[in-house]
Amino acid sequence: MNSRRVLCVDDNVSLQSSLKIGLGNYGLEVLTSSDGNDALRQYKEHAGDFGAILTDNDMPQMSGLEFVQSVREIGYKGRIVVMSGNLKPERLRAYQTYAISGFFHKPFEVSLLATMLLQHD
Repeated sequence: MNSRRVLCVDDNVSLQSSLKIGLGNYGLEVLTSSDGNDALRQYKEHAGDFGAILTDNDMPQMSGLEFVQSVREIGYKGRIVVMSGNLKPERLRAYQTYAISGFFHKPFEVSLLATMLLQHD
């Protein structure tokens, strides 16, 4: 598994860019996607070779929870971090079913996320 490759799924292009640059400064390779369907395509294209997946909760077409469920069902065993500005308790519990590594409340400091991702290297 490429522990330094991260898949970032968020429909906010500015956040994608910030994470790509910010995490890149810590030596992480960040691939970005704007929705769950495209992220699944990228996941398969890279044979699931990601050290971590970051996903927004609220996205068009496929929610973060649906995306997480999909990657777990096709065998991804790595770290998943959920990013959200408003995560209701019942949604939080639903995510925990899928062995989530962490939750980041938007907005957050990229350095904190990078530290969390790198502590498993």
